[in-house]
Amino acid sequence: MKNNYFSRCVLLAGLCSVIMFFAVTPVYATGGAFSPLPHVVSEGDITVTGKVVDDAGEPLIGVSIQVKGTSKGATTDVNGNYTLNISSASTLVFSYIGMKTIQRKVTKGGKLDITMENDENMLDEVVAVGYGSMKRSDLTGSVVSINAKSIEESMASTIDQALQGRAAGLQMTQNSGVPGGGTSIQIRGVNSLNSTNEPIYVVDGVIISGETGSNTSNAIAGINPADIESIEILKDASATAIYGAQAANGVILITMKAGVTGKPRINFQVSMGNQEIPNTIDMMNLRDYARHYNELYALINASRVKDAFSHPETLGDGTNWQDEIFRNALLQNYNLSIRGGTKTVSYNLSGGYLSQDGICIGSDFERYTFRMGTEIQVTPKVRFGGTVNVSYTKQGTGMASWSIIPNALYQAPDVPVRDENGNFSGPEEDDQQNLSNYSNPVALAALTQRNNEKGGARANLFMKINPWKWLTYRTDFTADGNIDNYQYFLPQYELGYSKNPYPTNEHSKNYGLYWGWKNVVTMEKTFKRKHKTSLMLGHEMTSRNSDYLQGKRTHGDNLLTDLDAGDAAYATNSGRASKATYLSYFSRLFYSYDNRYQLTATVRRDGTSRFAKGNQWGTFPSVAVAWRLSEESFWRPLKDVVNNFKLRLSYGEVGNSNVTAFAYQRMGTYVQSIWGTSLQTANIANPDLTWESTRSWNAGIDLNFFNNRVEFILDAYIKKTKNLLLQQDYPGYMGTTGNGAATAQWANIGSMENKGFEFTLNTVNISNRDFQWRTNVTFSLNRNKVASMNTENAFIDKTYQNSGQTEVITRTAVGKPVSQFYGYKAIGRINSASDYLIDNGDGTSTVKIATPVLRVGEQVVNSGTDKGSLIKQIYIGDYIFEDLNNDGVIDEKDQTFLGSPLPKFTYGINNTFNYKNFDLTIFLYGSYGNKAMNYLSRRITNPNSSGNVHASVANHARLGYLDGNPDNTDVWNMYILPGSNGLCRMSVNDANDNDRISSRYVEDASFLRIQNIALGYTLPKNWLKKLKIENARIYANIKNVYTFTGYDGYDPEIGSTQAQYSYSGQSMLMYGVDTGRCPSPRIYTFGIDLTF
Repeated sequence: MKNNYFSRCVLLAGLCSVIMFFAVTPVYATGGAFSPLPHVVSEGDITVTGKVVDDAGEPLIGVSIQVKGTSKGATTDVNGNYTLNISSASTLVFSYIGMKTIQRKVTKGGKLDITMENDENMLDEVVAVGYGSMKRSDLTGSVVSINAKSIEESMASTIDQALQGRAAGLQMTQNSGVPGGGTSIQIRGVNSLNSTNEPIYVVDGVIISGETGSNTSNAIAGINPADIESIEILKDASATAIYGAQAANGVILITMKAGVTGKPRINFQVSMGNQEIPNTIDMMNLRDYARHYNELYALINASRVKDAFSHPETLGDGTNWQDEIFRNALLQNYNLSIRGGTKTVSYNLSGGYLSQDGICIGSDFERYTFRMGTEIQVTPKVRFGGTVNVSYTKQGTGMASWSIIPNALYQAPDVPVRDENGNFSGPEEDDQQNLSNYSNPVALAALTQRNNEKGGARANLFMKINPWKWLTYRTDFTADGNIDNYQYFLPQYELGYSKNPYPTNEHSKNYGLYWGWKNVVTMEKTFKRKHKTSLMLGHEMTSRNSDYLQGKRTHGDNLLTDLDAGDAAYATNSGRASKATYLSYFSRLFYSYDNRYQLTATVRRDGTSRFAKGNQWGTFPSVAVAWRLSEESFWRPLKDVVNNFKLRLSYGEVGNSNVTAFAYQRMGTYVQSIWGTSLQTANIANPDLTWESTRSWNAGIDLNFFNNRVEFILDAYIKKTKNLLLQQDYPGYMGTTGNGAATAQWANIGSMENKGFEFTLNTVNISNRDFQWRTNVTFSLNRNKVASMNTENAFIDKTYQNSGQTEVITRTAVGKPVSQFYGYKAIGRINSASDYLIDNGDGTSTVKIATPVLRVGEQVVNSGTDKGSLIKQIYIGDYIFEDLNNDGVIDEKDQTFLGSPLPKFTYGINNTFNYKNFDLTIFLYGSYGNKAMNYLSRRITNPNSSGNVHASVANHARLGYLDGNPDNTDVWNMYILPGSNGLCRMSVNDANDNDRISSRYVEDASFLRIQNIALGYTLPKNWLKKLKIENARIYANIKNVYTFTGYDGYDPEIGSTQAQYSYSGQSMLMYGVDTGRCPSPRIYTFGIDLTF
């Protein structure tokens, strides 16, 4: 009930916020009750009066008139009039939203009337599209732009974090709160069952895969957000088809800052911050745990009750393991850049350093970046340039990325962090036999070394030739090289009963090299002022090589972390090399008639080495049309209200070839065994493997009101993906398990659909000389469904290993969204005998609800029996699971779908306020309708757990006797004592399997988060002149301020779970499962931004 109530509150709050911004905007836009009065400031030498009108002669209300270089100014009244006292020889600056800014020098008093023209910059600003750029007014596809200011306001450490909630149609979920950790980004839903649903990033023409590898940090963590000029997100197929085979999941274009004409400008930014855990889980302290322990072992083994626990009320709080593993962590960020140039040469130099400690002990992240770029106008028709980007990142995760939190929550509070000698402690030898080797998490964090290092260098050289004004030829050569180095070391240790008998040492290296050469010819011509045409023809070839080496040793020296220190008899080594090449031809045609009717058509032909002959080539076309009704003659009477109205329609196809190299042919591998070295099959080949392709339909509306004071963009879409690529699971007898096992076969296994709509609302609510208020709202709704699946069972199960049991946790099936939680439906609890038995009146009873079956298939309760052991059968205090097939037995046939981790919709609300030199930004982000599998709760709310448990377990179901006689164990004499909170009873062997995967652990993870609050102050110019500082801004920022949610875990934002952590299969098929990832921190930041 609590979760449902919260969900309704979140939905209502989000909708009310949107409605409010719709309601207030027209009032401010048209003047209304808030129209400013004429404003006069300061005495001066002369008086200037006048009237400000638009190009139609209508008065403009609230125009800002500023005396350049001073704080003096005025605003126009309801009739467009103003009066201003100024010094002679002053320059007046007239500015108004949606109009071009005008400057006028005034040498004498009198009348000065001004006519302002519409500023089409909002519509005519140039945005990046694939292999070129276009005016926004010419766009026919769905493209979202994010400028450098928005990126700066996000205070994000990595690019992907800056995108959350700022672009409709894009969902970004943080997979881990570990610094530098990966994210899950989906553009318009889940498009593939493949291991990656990430879009491709195109950084100054270099394609970077967004996928996060198993032993690497975030793939784009090496890019410094401070170096970015703008980001364009290409969403529909008409915009992405130009990238063909690599664009199935969308494209994110990143334009880096370049040199500018003018004197050198030096910018220095420094920020320092403190990070903390936003909330903790309410676990038992030592007193409560002692009572829990005594009760449990009195039931199952009274001889194990501890003497130290004989009087729990005398004990203290014990060890708070959450306090021990979470810490306040330092964040520091430094950026320095120099930009400048002349008419012939421009340059840009920048460098950055980021250091971020994690709130989970043992985690940290460092990043060094350097960037250099220059452009030279060799002749009036030839331009040459290049950029070099170098980065180095080091991510330390220790245990923080996956197991430190479960260790801390499960560990008993009577175990000290260190013993009386100052050495790390652990549970006693004979304690907690059911803890599955959970040990001292602080000790393991200190002992475990797990580091990911990545060094990369990316370069781009180009030459641009303009033989005629209408013709441009550009050739680019790009290269991107990187080295990934992963190192893991766990020494031998003995912490109480928890032991690691010998050290484990593992190293791996991955070398990658990408190069690409593209040639693009662009012809642009306008005929008779109305026929605007553009034709782009291109050719591209790319190659991506990688070499991977891995070695593991055990039984080595505890003090040596070198791989050679291990015993060669216990060595395992592996390695692989891969190469993928592409050859592509592409073209884009644009035609516009009188800025009213627009057509864009693209086609790309891709060839790749990833598929066998006959399947190597794919063709990906698109077409889009648009009609600007606002440019029609019949729209002129409405132009003052709706100055831009565009309708858009598009269709396109994109592809996906993301499979391992040579998946189409059988490969061999050398394997060592007791019989020596042998050559075995390395993979199960599929010569028929072909492209995964996505067809997309999009319809959109662009509306601009009141001279661009209000902008509304709405898109609806349908996407259908066929020939889904997936590496299939095969049974072990096919050679896919064990030493020298062959990798499973890649296959085209089915189809998927996504449909939805999204909108963006940008408003200027108030704008005058001293105060401005702007709002940005984004909303995204998507529905995902697997349409068909060519597998044996028409579904894919993903499992988790727990205490030796392999349990299905998600199922992806036809007709359902991907990664649905799967298990039993809990419908209540047995509170009395009458809930599950019928009294036959002859001393026997008949079971009237379905009886449980153990995992091995043994029936626990038979009809006609009611008496027997209190602790060895289904009984009062056990959960009731729904018998879906009505066969009287609860078994795997009664498992069902329990909910989807995919949200019904997401939204973002950003408000920016400026008052004189102060600026304030408040950003909210929300997600509604998504479920989460709270796997942590499964363990810590289980009354049968001998480790520490949630504080609520103190009120689990306890049995009483109706007649007060404890010797009368007849089931009809039993009842549940008052004060129970709904949890099940304690029992010896949990014959009912109360903690099975069920709806009890699937929670509503909807949330509304105050994501960011930033307050800044720009120092007055006259303060800075003596210091020769052009601009200075100081600011304070709070990130992850507060989250409104009904979810009981640390953080409701839960992304994909990597396969290396006991999970079988691809990450998108195991989504929204909370096993105890490090939560995202709350960050307090203070900084200064200086420009010289």
